[in-house]
Amino acid sequence: MKKIIAILAALSLIASLAACGAKTDDETTTEPTSEDVVTTEAPTESDTEAPEESTTEATEAPEESTAEAEESKKDDEEKEDKTEKESTTEAKKAPQTKEEIVAYFNESVNKIKTDAKSVTKNYSKIKLNGSMTLPSAINGVLRLLGGADEFVGGQLEKNSQTTPETFTGAQIKAKYPVEGESYGSKLTAADVKSATCTESNGKYTITITTVADAKSATVAHGQGHAPKAFNVPLPATINENIPGVATGIVGTASMNYPSSTAKIVVDAETGNVLTADYDIYWTINFDKAGVIIPFVTSDSYTVKF
Repeated sequence: MKKIIAILAALSLIASLAACGAKTDDETTTEPTSEDVVTTEAPTESDTEAPEESTTEATEAPEESTAEAEESKKDDEEKEDKTEKESTTEAKKAPQTKEEIVAYFNESVNKIKTDAKSVTKNYSKIKLNGSMTLPSAINGVLRLLGGADEFVGGQLEKNSQTTPETFTGAQIKAKYPVEGESYGSKLTAADVKSATCTESNGKYTITITTVADAKSATVAHGQGHAPKAFNVPLPATINENIPGVATGIVGTASMNYPSSTAKIVVDAETGNVLTADYDIYWTINFDKAGVIIPFVTSDSYTVKF
């Protein structure tokens, strides 16, 4: 993040210089079964000739039939209970609705902060998410360096992290995924545009896409949508690092965050996150100078418990 701010600071200085040189530019009821029904048969001829024996048989038969029916009913109830328990267990393991998936995502990601032994940041790649909007005077200066988008894009590529970095202990709490915060995600279903969960080989792949955040000059971590789970650059951080002379020309920064996406792979048995990938979309706006710069940061992590 410090490297990005340095690039922005340099860009703002270019903007101020250019402006000084060209101030004029401008989302049942169960049916009875045969086992449950006890049928009474009509008396036969032997019933008349041997009433005592018939009476005994008539007394004993219903008892046997009733016992069999009760045993069968007990077996059926046990099977139903077992099925219900299995169904309940499966439902707990595999979230289905958006609300369930978001809750599962939060629980799994927050667990990293407290229980993970190490988190390795495999890479952090930063690039422009489209073309910048700049005043003609700034474009004129950067044209000498090969063009505005080409210049800034090249600087971002050079400053992307490509060497893995491993965090342990307090470093995990400080750097994954929201820097300096005790939580990994505070998302609610209302913050999420879409949420999916798929299962394969004992693993769950959960993909979360946030609702886009409108432009703000005061948003902080834990507010809005994306700032609740993504390590987005904040307006205050940008403004603190822009030189005063440049602030006088370009003004202060405000930020908006288009929909961002997080994908985690979780061990279904333990609920431990194995890998996590974040695509963070953020746009910096210097309204006074008419500057709009869209970025996307792609972070990839491997987690060990």
